[in-house]
Amino acid sequence: MKDLANKGQAISLRQVSKFWDGEPAVDSVDLEVAPGTFTVLLGPSGCGKSTTLRIIAGLEAADQGEVLIAGQVVNQLPPAKRDLAMVFQSYALFPHLTVAENILFGLRVRRTPKAEQQQRLLSTADLLGLTDYLNRRPSQLSGGQQQRVALGRAIIAEKPVCLMDEPLSNLDAKLRNTMRTEIRDLQQSLGFSMVYVTHDQSEAITMADQVVLMRKGRIEQSGSPREIYENPATAFVASFIGTPPMNLIEAEALGVTAKDITVGVRPEHVRLSDTVGIKARVEHVEYLGADVLLDCRVGNAKLLARIEGHANVQPQTDVRLIWNADQMHFFDGTSGARLHDVPEGFGVVTN
Repeated sequence: MKDLANKGQAISLRQVSKFWDGEPAVDSVDLEVAPGTFTVLLGPSGCGKSTTLRIIAGLEAADQGEVLIAGQVVNQLPPAKRDLAMVFQSYALFPHLTVAENILFGLRVRRTPKAEQQQRLLSTADLLGLTDYLNRRPSQLSGGQQQRVALGRAIIAEKPVCLMDEPLSNLDAKLRNTMRTEIRDLQQSLGFSMVYVTHDQSEAITMADQVVLMRKGRIEQSGSPREIYENPATAFVASFIGTPPMNLIEAEALGVTAKDITVGVRPEHVRLSDTVGIKARVEHVEYLGADVLLDCRVGNAKLLARIEGHANVQPQTDVRLIWNADQMHFFDGTSGARLHDVPEGFGVVTN
């Protein structure tokens, strides 16, 4: 396998838009993918993430804007000329071909010399743990093994850019976790630039150098997983990132007369207190082993608290909840935009 370390290429989208029936599926998107990094396009169904990936691949044409790979505008280039590999959700394996034939398919189409084909095949199969399966057909493989074959077909091409569209959505939860690690390790060891689409925020947080959260065709926020988690730019980002997501509560429910302010606090930052804090009613208790998830009601608002598993809290009991002042986030109640100044009257809820 050729050493691709530090050979990934930069990808840039400049004011890219795509319209379906006059409505924007992708709306004025600006995106930068640094060479050799792992970028995840994240968001709910219909947000434009897969369309954005297909525009990069050349499978869809941008109606407006420019797509650049390695500094070259590629809008007019077909997919085969963009020097990239792609892995689809369906794996797209040929059922009548063996694992080896599936992996080698692209090299044979490009008439790569046979000796080089075999050298690359053996190296790729060893990398992916497929050496013992090269003579089998896809129907004789597990879902995870089929996914590795699809990965092998992309890796063997030795392209500096790899695109993946929901590649793990057909796998069970345990296998998804395993494959996340394998894909991330492959990307880091080979050094290609990765753009990866998912609706699963856990995948995004654990795999990406850069998370690009999309909503209604636009980028809501982009940054490192830590940046997006700790400093969400909008209430939508706060509610999408995190398991469970951030609590978003109207200020008045916390006893603060701040109009049109939404307060955010992560469930893991909420603690129990014997004497001070917000009065709450525990409606449900979910035991998670190391943690306990309390589903509480504060006035007319709901609030989740993730506390230590040894805590003995029963449903339909009253508790007091506290959190640190610096763990609160504030959002405009109308626009959802993050407020960077602490509204007047806050801090008292933590005492």
